[in-house]
Amino acid sequence: MTLNKKQREKNNELALKLMFEDLGDDPISLKIFLSNDPRYERTVDRTTWEDLARNEYLSLVFSTEGARGYRLTARGWLLCLELTGTSKSDEFKQRLGRIIAAMKRHVKGRAAPAILSPWELANESRESFGLVFNVIDSRASSSLNSGRIGATWYSGQRGQLLEIPVDFNMEPIDISAGLNVKHFQMIEDLELRLRKAEEDRAQFHCPDCDSTIVSSGTEDIPEAHSIVMHEHYACGRHTIDGFEECPCPYGPRWPNLDEFEFKTEDHGTFWSCYALPKTERARRVSMLSVQGKTKDEAEAKARKAAARKKKGDPLW
Repeated sequence: MTLNKKQREKNNELALKLMFEDLGDDPISLKIFLSNDPRYERTVDRTTWEDLARNEYLSLVFSTEGARGYRLTARGWLLCLELTGTSKSDEFKQRLGRIIAAMKRHVKGRAAPAILSPWELANESRESFGLVFNVIDSRASSSLNSGRIGATWYSGQRGQLLEIPVDFNMEPIDISAGLNVKHFQMIEDLELRLRKAEEDRAQFHCPDCDSTIVSSGTEDIPEAHSIVMHEHYACGRHTIDGFEECPCPYGPRWPNLDEFEFKTEDHGTFWSCYALPKTERARRVSMLSVQGKTKDEAEAKARKAAARKKKGDPLW
């Protein structure tokens, strides 16, 4: 049976409440909810799982022919707190308060952030590791604490280390609060001029490497009854009426080395090497022959010249 919008909303809410109840104090990273679990199969519609995943309240862990496994996201856990009324309960406020108080002790009088493990914080606050994990993962120490500055996971250490900033639990300052209408108008005018200047500048620079246009001009094509505009950039990029004819050697459309055939030739006192195109993309670029004292040296130089450039690499 297809559910209407109101029924779907109610089923989404029911599903989240069931999952939050089953989660308890477990960390959201470890609890998997199975779509074929009898508890959910009887009450949760197939499309509900898709709705919740699409809105990033759930993340799909695996999918098989018989079942799909999901986890609550940090966003989903926060929504569950609201749907169930948990965030407004005195018990939860007290538990969150103990965690926040333990974090404040770590940065009191410090001049640098505090780095510690969630297990250490759980022991100090006498709260479960799962609750500490979920609070940090969802940034609940900020979002549920009047928007005050909260703690986060230390870079690349989710579930292992957390970072408490020196200004933890302080109210963020909005510098714009002290500005008047005239100031805002001046800022908007400046932003507009900067955007216009950047747009004007972009018209004369390669979008891949930012090199400038070195020449531009029109060509009359009588048989096509048209006049086209050619633009040549310092990097070698060439466009006709804005369409790319030859790509930038720093850009993603430059051919790969395997799209060239490298042919060497012995001239007695030196060797030369030619990069011959094998694909349509390679035929769009013009490659000059290079010279070397030996065959290997000439081919190595030709390969270097034909290779896609990275930022900082010389053009030639």
